[in-house]
Amino acid sequence: MNNPTIYEQLPAVKAPEIEIYYKTSVFKSERPRISQPDDIYNLMFTIGEMSRNMEYKELFYSLYLNNANDILAVHKISEGTTKSTLVDLKFIMQGAIMTNAAALVICHNHPGGNTQPSAADRRVTQKIQQAAQLFDINLLDSVIITADNYFSMRAEGML
Repeated sequence: MNNPTIYEQLPAVKAPEIEIYYKTSVFKSERPRISQPDDIYNLMFTIGEMSRNMEYKELFYSLYLNNANDILAVHKISEGTTKSTLVDLKFIMQGAIMTNAAALVICHNHPGGNTQPSAADRRVTQKIQQAAQLFDINLLDSVIITADNYFSMRAEGML
């Protein structure tokens, strides 16, 4: 007797698939290294969209780093209005995992020119730090930049 197994009796199911990859065209020797908040500030000004919109709208970026603090990737998380932008924690952690980052830096601008972190800035930084710790990823810094200055939470003892 030839009885089909339970698995052979099930209908074929189609399901979405995930394809995850990290692709870079930048040689390791050409990647910037982050060793101090000035490096973050200067790097962000090389990003055209950030420098063009510094005083226009808020942009939020994540920088993913390896163990030597070399940049693996720069990832725009969101863009908002003159006063705020939404930050989705999942997007930040997705980029960190995809690049296999050892550390990350978060950075956003304040179009109004005030570098002081808001209560919302402090809350989102704390949430990101907690999420990163779950994956053994170090939140190296949270930097707020303006056209002529910056605020580093790490340098100010807030991280």
